[in-house]
Amino acid sequence: MVNNLLKNLSRIGLLLLLAILPILFHDNDHIMNIIILCLIWGVVAASWDLILGYANLFSFGHLSFFVIGGYASGLLAKYIGLTPWLGYIAGGIAAAIIGFLIGIPCLRLKGMYLAIVTFSLNFVLPTLIVWAGPGKFENFSTGGSWGLTRIPAPSLFGYVFTRQELVPWYYLSLGFFIMFLSIIYLIIKSNIGLAFIALRDAEPQAKSLGVNEYKYKLLVFALSAFIAGSAGAYYASYFSLISPASMNLDVFLIVLVMVLFGGLGVFPGAAIGAFIITIVNELLRPTLEWRLVILGTIVILTMMFMPKGIMDILALLGRLMKRILNIRRSSKSTPA
Repeated sequence: MVNNLLKNLSRIGLLLLLAILPILFHDNDHIMNIIILCLIWGVVAASWDLILGYANLFSFGHLSFFVIGGYASGLLAKYIGLTPWLGYIAGGIAAAIIGFLIGIPCLRLKGMYLAIVTFSLNFVLPTLIVWAGPGKFENFSTGGSWGLTRIPAPSLFGYVFTRQELVPWYYLSLGFFIMFLSIIYLIIKSNIGLAFIALRDAEPQAKSLGVNEYKYKLLVFALSAFIAGSAGAYYASYFSLISPASMNLDVFLIVLVMVLFGGLGVFPGAAIGAFIITIVNELLRPTLEWRLVILGTIVILTMMFMPKGIMDILALLGRLMKRILNIRRSSKSTPA
């Protein structure tokens, strides 16, 4: 009961903090932009954790789904006139379809082989994007190496979101973040999530009980791709830009650090890790090439001393708080 109370209080406190952040920083566009990026990358990291942490699949092509969603929604919005709201869904669907098709052959592989094949997506997709640039498809061009630009922003009740006013973007991003983290939580707690965890922790026993390994792995691949694709579509409309640079090695490593630092398979560790690492990465920009070295060191230390990431520390704090409450309760109940 004490643990549930502490969890509920921490969730309420976190939501209140997120709700009042624009009041504190509405005049500072730089900080507001960083916080919005925290919310976007939080969704991406949490969706990747579905594959890495819960399904225990070493898939390293997750950023490809993010970029596919961004390009799909951007192309449909720019050349066909699809509204950004539908574009977010279309981007997710496009990423889910590609994820499903890629998953059919890839998920028959395991471990290192799956990691190598999925990681190769980060090299194949940029080549295809550049190939489909100007000169190849004039009326449906990806923009080549420069990326797809002038992607329309959403509008709501006549109000058009612009980069000159980041507070509306913040609350839209917060709603996006809460919605998708709620979906991920419901997936984890559903029978589908239980199947993922059973296959991860006791694969032979799960199979003996009739859990179809290939079916559920393919399902988690498509679900996580949909969420990452929707996040990519939202990212593209926020920046009015999506480019192959979103799959650079440094971006891949930073998002991987978010997931590992937050804690594999411990909700909502990946989202918390995204917040911390996004802010740390911004603070480390002046260090230039040393930035990735420092982030890599953080990963090594995390894996050595905190196997479950930052959630290990939070769990320790929860146990300490519980112990303090129990001591106070026992001291009050003890007669003088």
